[in-house]
Amino acid sequence: MPSTALIVGPEGSSCAQYTSVSAAIAALPADSTTQYIYIMAGTYTEQVTLVRVGATIIRGETINSLSYSSNLVTIKYTAAVSSSAGGSSGTAAFLANKYEAKLVSFYNINFENSYTATTNYVSLGVYAKGKQVAFYSCSIKATQGTLYLDYGNVFFSGGRIEGTTDFIWGQGAGYIHNSVIVSSSTSTGQNIAAHKYQGSYGGSRFVFDTCAIVPKDNSLPKASTYLGRDYSTNSTVAFVNSYMDEHIASLGWKISSSSTFIGSLVEANNTGPGADTKGRVSNAKILTDSSAYTVANVLGDVSWLDSSAIAPFSGWPSSVYASTATSTSSSASVSVTATSSATASATSSSSGSTLTVAPTPTSGQYGSVSSAIAALPSDGLEHTIYILSGTYEEQLSITRRGKVTLRGETTFANDFSKNTVLIKFSDGVSTSANQNEETPVINWKNTNSEGLALYNINFTNTYPQTSNTAALAADFFGQNMAAYGCAFKGYQDSLLVNQGVQVFSNSYIEGSVDFIWGYSKAYFHQCLVASNTANAYITAQNRPSSSWAGGFVFDHSVITYTSSYGTTYGSTYLGRPWSQYAVVVYMNSYLDQHIASAGWSVWQTSDTRTGNVVFGEYNNTGPGNWTSSRASFATQLTDSQAASYSLSTFIGSTSWLDMTTYNLVPSYSLTSATGGDTDDSTTDSWTHPSDGTTPPDGAVLVSVDGNVPGSYKNLTTALASLPSDSTLQIIFMYPGVYNEQPPAINRAGQVVIMGYTDDAPGRTYTTNKVTITQARGLSVSPPPTGHSNAETATIQTASKKISMYNIDLINSENLDGSQASYVTLAASIYGDKIGFYGCSFTGWQDTLLTGATAGYQYYESCYIEGAIDFIWGYSKAYFKGCTIGAKRAKSAITAHSRSSLTAIGGYIFDQCLFTAADAATVDLTGLVYLGRPYSQYASVVIKNSYLDDVIQPAGWKIWSTTDPRTDHVTFAEYNNVGPGNWENNAAAREAFQNCTLLTKDDYPLTSVMDSTDWIDMTYWDSIVTPTPATETTNPTNPTTTYSGTEPPADAYIVSKTAIDGKTTYDTIQSALDALPTSSKTTATVFIYPGTYEEKLVLSKSGTTILLGYSTSPGDYSQNQVTITYNAGIDTQSDASNSDSATVYATGNYFQAVNINFANTFGTTKDYASLGFGVKSSKYASLYGCQVYGNQDALLINGYFFASNSYIEGNIDMIWGSGAGYFLNSTIAPNRDGIALTADKRAADTTAAGFVFDQCTIQPAHGASYSSISLGRPWNQYARVAYIKSYLASCIEATGWDYWTKADPRTSGVLFGELANYGPGASTTGRASFATQLDASTAAQFQLSNFFAVTSWINTTFVSATPFTVSNVSIPVSSSSTSPVSTVYTTVYTTTMPTVKETLYTTVTGTDKTVSVKTTTLLDVGTTVSEPPVTKTTTIKSTTTDTLSISEADKTITAKSTVTVDVGTTVTQAPATITVSSTVTFTVTDVATITPKASTIKTTTTETAYVTSTPKPTTYTTVVGSTVTSTRTSTPKAVTVTSTQTSTVGSNDITTVSKKATTTRVTIFTTSTSTAKSTTTLSCTPANVPVKRDVDFTPPTIVLVTPSSKLPRRVDARDLLVTTKTVTAASTVPTTSVVKTSTITIPGTTVTTEVITTKITGKTSTLKATTELQTVYSVATRTTSVVQPGSTVTTTSATTITTGKTSTLKASTATTTAVGSTTRTVTSQTTTLAPATVTSAVTTRRTVTSVLAAGAVTVTKTSDGAATRTVTLPTSTAVRTTTVKTTLTATATATLQSTVTKTSTVKVVHTTTSVVTRTAKNAGACPTVR
Repeated sequence: MPSTALIVGPEGSSCAQYTSVSAAIAALPADSTTQYIYIMAGTYTEQVTLVRVGATIIRGETINSLSYSSNLVTIKYTAAVSSSAGGSSGTAAFLANKYEAKLVSFYNINFENSYTATTNYVSLGVYAKGKQVAFYSCSIKATQGTLYLDYGNVFFSGGRIEGTTDFIWGQGAGYIHNSVIVSSSTSTGQNIAAHKYQGSYGGSRFVFDTCAIVPKDNSLPKASTYLGRDYSTNSTVAFVNSYMDEHIASLGWKISSSSTFIGSLVEANNTGPGADTKGRVSNAKILTDSSAYTVANVLGDVSWLDSSAIAPFSGWPSSVYASTATSTSSSASVSVTATSSATASATSSSSGSTLTVAPTPTSGQYGSVSSAIAALPSDGLEHTIYILSGTYEEQLSITRRGKVTLRGETTFANDFSKNTVLIKFSDGVSTSANQNEETPVINWKNTNSEGLALYNINFTNTYPQTSNTAALAADFFGQNMAAYGCAFKGYQDSLLVNQGVQVFSNSYIEGSVDFIWGYSKAYFHQCLVASNTANAYITAQNRPSSSWAGGFVFDHSVITYTSSYGTTYGSTYLGRPWSQYAVVVYMNSYLDQHIASAGWSVWQTSDTRTGNVVFGEYNNTGPGNWTSSRASFATQLTDSQAASYSLSTFIGSTSWLDMTTYNLVPSYSLTSATGGDTDDSTTDSWTHPSDGTTPPDGAVLVSVDGNVPGSYKNLTTALASLPSDSTLQIIFMYPGVYNEQPPAINRAGQVVIMGYTDDAPGRTYTTNKVTITQARGLSVSPPPTGHSNAETATIQTASKKISMYNIDLINSENLDGSQASYVTLAASIYGDKIGFYGCSFTGWQDTLLTGATAGYQYYESCYIEGAIDFIWGYSKAYFKGCTIGAKRAKSAITAHSRSSLTAIGGYIFDQCLFTAADAATVDLTGLVYLGRPYSQYASVVIKNSYLDDVIQPAGWKIWSTTDPRTDHVTFAEYNNVGPGNWENNAAAREAFQNCTLLTKDDYPLTSVMDSTDWIDMTYWDSIVTPTPATETTNPTNPTTTYSGTEPPADAYIVSKTAIDGKTTYDTIQSALDALPTSSKTTATVFIYPGTYEEKLVLSKSGTTILLGYSTSPGDYSQNQVTITYNAGIDTQSDASNSDSATVYATGNYFQAVNINFANTFGTTKDYASLGFGVKSSKYASLYGCQVYGNQDALLINGYFFASNSYIEGNIDMIWGSGAGYFLNSTIAPNRDGIALTADKRAADTTAAGFVFDQCTIQPAHGASYSSISLGRPWNQYARVAYIKSYLASCIEATGWDYWTKADPRTSGVLFGELANYGPGASTTGRASFATQLDASTAAQFQLSNFFAVTSWINTTFVSATPFTVSNVSIPVSSSSTSPVSTVYTTVYTTTMPTVKETLYTTVTGTDKTVSVKTTTLLDVGTTVSEPPVTKTTTIKSTTTDTLSISEADKTITAKSTVTVDVGTTVTQAPATITVSSTVTFTVTDVATITPKASTIKTTTTETAYVTSTPKPTTYTTVVGSTVTSTRTSTPKAVTVTSTQTSTVGSNDITTVSKKATTTRVTIFTTSTSTAKSTTTLSCTPANVPVKRDVDFTPPTIVLVTPSSKLPRRVDARDLLVTTKTVTAASTVPTTSVVKTSTITIPGTTVTTEVITTKITGKTSTLKATTELQTVYSVATRTTSVVQPGSTVTTTSATTITTGKTSTLKASTATTTAVGSTTRTVTSQTTTLAPATVTSAVTTRRTVTSVLAAGAVTVTKTSDGAATRTVTLPTSTAVRTTTVKTTLTATATATLQSTVTKTSTVKVVHTTTSVVTRTAKNAGACPTVR
């Protein structure tokens, strides 16, 4: 249940929130949300009513969720009403009374109405009304009317319903499945079901499927009870696949008027003494096919059902009339270990004393097994016979009631190989005599599902082999029979699995013809099946009909031959069909060379019997494995089909099995030919290779393209060359990249694959030189039918003893995770004893599959990288010294599964590193889970390892909120280190509750592996636990002087326009892609002015420097390069906030100079929008930069330094777990009521935190705030300091904030301040957890102390001197007797940077107009697009719908009982196979490159340069008032002439002239007027914090200008007493002034260029462009694979063997055709002449104005910034707009010319002088909090 569930418990329970179920339900919200209630053990006497629309899940405490008998919760109520009075629903213990409810589900709850049965009185246990109501393993007990199914759909499964008469009734749709229906009346004439048909609200019929219809006891007379009655004339009730005891009346149904009844009363495929239909009423319909009565047909949509909660079928009960003893199904609990001795004992809670058999018996012992069997009491209980070592010649017959266990003495319980007990007998009969069942050594028959267990006994029929003579070793008839480590030997017909369910584990079966045969469901697990004669058949299976519950499955077994077989290999068949419905499946098994290539045989040539067989094979190995010559009626199963033949799916419940013994590992190999009676084959020995560059002797060589003499060109061909024998084979691969996907490595002998390496083989993956790569993925949303994720793997293994050294395995598909739910495996590892040494595995989802459910694997010094569940599967795998690299936030590394607690499987990570992959593009700090459970028995242990800070504090996670799968998981940790280990996150680990911190190492290699002789232990003792890479803190800083405007000599140049003689890139990303990858090189990228809309991840391992063009490199407000992106991440989602960063530094070292980083996403609540971020353990520094964002604007998880920079944002704007130092920078919040910082550290000793040294803290854009916090603690170890900084009045009095009121996190923080100044610097009223630093506490924040090393900081770009304790005036504490009110008058002195800056008075020369005539050839002919040509490719897939027609039941006259397994056949939902075609759009961006100024082609450009000569700007500061005067000069207007050309079309094509496109050049003239405004305050503002407002006006990102960089912006809004007005005169361009003096320089002459465009050329008609569109249509034919029935057949005395007829619903494969269009677009609008394209200078010629070559110069004077598009707050920018003329290729030719208009716009700028005064007698303003 989720953590939000309401908990109900008895009085006094400390865990419970409520003591009654009613109270909990009353607390649920009356809405449509899904709510959960968990009820603790107890009896709750109350009436409960549930009326709500939302889904409600109510679960009761239980010992076993799949058994109602284990329920611990009862809701009890006592009430009844006369059946004639109405209102019966009011008597129910529980009322689910909302038809519109989305879903109501009950789990493991008993409902009881304890009213004493009274004739004609109705007492309900449950009243159910609703569209979707489900009961799982529940019990309902009452008298008349127990379960009332009102309108809606009700599903009841795995439970019990008890009542007297009409106790399942109503008018809704009810599907009662696998439940016990108990009649508790003692009188005759009662009914079970009473249905009243209605057609207004949903379905209306009752179906009882796989139910046991029984009396409470034998006091109810036989033949006394009816299945149902005609509650209405059209009642609809069906009983199918069910068991009926003798209390059922021979008529079956009670019909008051047969002539008027028009309903449907159905019986189909039932069994039991009451199921005889010979005497049924005429209205009853007796069917042989029950397929129309599936849950889907009854209830419609079944997607809401919880399949995991549906209990498996466990067999029928015995008739209560047969014996007074109650049948039980309990099984012995036998403890057997892998080394159990001869004294192993059996225990059972229900058994009597164990009998002992000995060859020479002593007192109390028996001399034969038969005598011990005869001595067993007839008490129906379970008994055990223990047989001491010896040979016993006798024939055994066991027919008693109660389970019997025969246990043989052995020294090795794992399999039959050390058995010391042999029971033999000699008997054979002709197969034509029909007396086969007289010959077996052991014959067991039990029709009561009570079971037989055999342990470590050999049964041999010694009758000599005779043609057509049967000599059986065993005959088993009945349910729940199991043999563990036994042997059965004979010749023809050795093992008869007669009827019922039998399981054989780790056993041996030997024979010649049809030596495994019968009608049963038989499962052979890890068995050795040996043919002792050639030219024969192994199996002969018989299912009388398609619904018969039978079939043989061989799983993880060895199919081989004995020494007597001879040499006639390839002559033995896996089986032949004894009937046309035979089912035999071999999977995960080894098929030896004696198997014929056809695999399977017909019954006889004249009687094939193959029409409906299922002869399946899946994932087998060996020389007898599937070939192209397989019989046509054989089936190669898919993964999903094979899943139907797993143990629990095939036989149903496994609770009766001894799973501990079942899963013991046998002594023989399961992946090679052991030989039936021969020793294991031997193989050559393998020793560790000593040299990684020289191939071992005899190795098969592989080189790229076979360039090494005598080598194969790839691994695929090398593997194909290996012999099919058991010899050792070595493959040596030379360096290179091999693009291939080899087939699965699968051979009997050992295989070693070595990759070339300069290092010692297997010691490390870091020096690997061999890569095998391919790109293949599979969408698993939903998983396609017939496909598995294993097919995407780069490498696959399937056999035993495979080793691989120093090879990188990569699946390059979807490496960035752009496609969700898309698996890309690097390796799929099946088989046993597979080892990898110094290898790497790279993928995204599911990178490494450990697929073998009983195999062992070993990984040493490997690297495994992925994103989602990237180490997953079932095997037992040991990882030693490996590095595990994660790439996705909030995902798990491992996903392990086991079938049970005793099953082989589990992951052990020893001395491993868990960290972020180098390829991770997001910050993963605290966001990666170690694992989640793929099944509830998952086992993952991490020990002696380093857990980096990427590990989520909880460590582990559940599978999903609705399916946690944590009931039996083993998630354990021991002796780990690192910030992510248990000890550093104990509270979160303990809160998860499903993980364990071990106190000792319980998982050494020797105990978790079956053996270690196959593991290369060469470096075991020398392995050192890997740790996160320590960055080399000596990056290479540039030696070339940065001037701001000239790129260094070796720089990569980014420019929006081409530069003559230079190689340029038009995007920053393209330049980054061109950088050398070596970590030893320093790469410099110089970026020319412009706004670059890009999202960058800087991952280069070496130093990367971005230099922005700037004419004022010392002033960030004059930056001319901006990198911007619009991205936001929901902070509540699974994505990482760093995904939104405009620039994210993930490489080792990054430096940026004079660049703006902006995220323009906006201010959506709970969305992070980062301007910049640095990844954990990486280094980044900014010099003269600006960072803009909103929430979480700047992420610091690594090491960060900022000098002379500007940071703007709002909520937690500077955050992370790294170390950040800000020197002489401005921190500007753009919203009030926020915290500037949110810091966390792994521990109080971690070298991390934030320092603000000589910084300015003030609102952005001159805003007036009052509730800014210096920071809040992301965790209790937060460390932040402000030193020598200016704190504006926006800083609230408390200075600092807690995390939240409920979770302050302030106990261990260090929030320090020292020597700050400004109105917000007062420390009076600071928060109690703030610290006033002194010399000792401030020293830690000195730059040299804060960072361990500082060599990565480029001091070339640092102008300020970091503080030291010695140069800071430490405040001295003093006391005063009375407070002194001080009024501060702040005088601001404006000082502008003087770095490389000279002030000029600009003299403007005569304006010149240079006309450059450009002729653009415009083809205005109409392009007629012919209709797209559609090419249809038909992809055929086939689905075969098979109608199973059951033959009439045959009556077999025999004293026997047939058990019918009527377990539900669960058909997987139809899968959708999507055949996707690649959609390729080839877009040619027509660009014009102009190599010289005089040549301009394909581009129409109007460029106007306007030069204004402003007078020097004078800043006058006046105390008290401000007068602003501005003088604006207007340059002479520039006239631009353009030529309009219109073209008239021809050839009957209409030419239309569109309205001319106008390019406007606007010249702004600015005048400033001054207005005065007086604000009168009616009250005096109180000095209290203002409530933080959630709703706020989204701030606008405005790049900082010189005036806004001042320590305190002069703004009347900021002043209460003193008003300052700054008078600024400005035009464009603006000249910065440092002082009030003026220096004059010669004027700059700027040429205004007018480009006249002339359109020439005739109108021509282009050849029609044909758009080719390929539409893929898919023709679908149906196909299916016959599924074996899941019905258990119970045979009772004198009863006809009745088989279930089940027609499976057709499996429909829906193929979705994805149409793809391939379109080549040369130009979507205008086709230019080819010559124009090839001579293009820049792709943006039509967008931006470009000066002629030679005239492209950037003014280096201070007025150069005027050409930027940066809007200055106090000035107006001039923008020249060029409009691109586009001709659209349609049926109408459109001519469009360009008219250039110049207009002058006057802008009046009004500066308001605000004077604030306080009204007379004004009081204090009210305080708002």
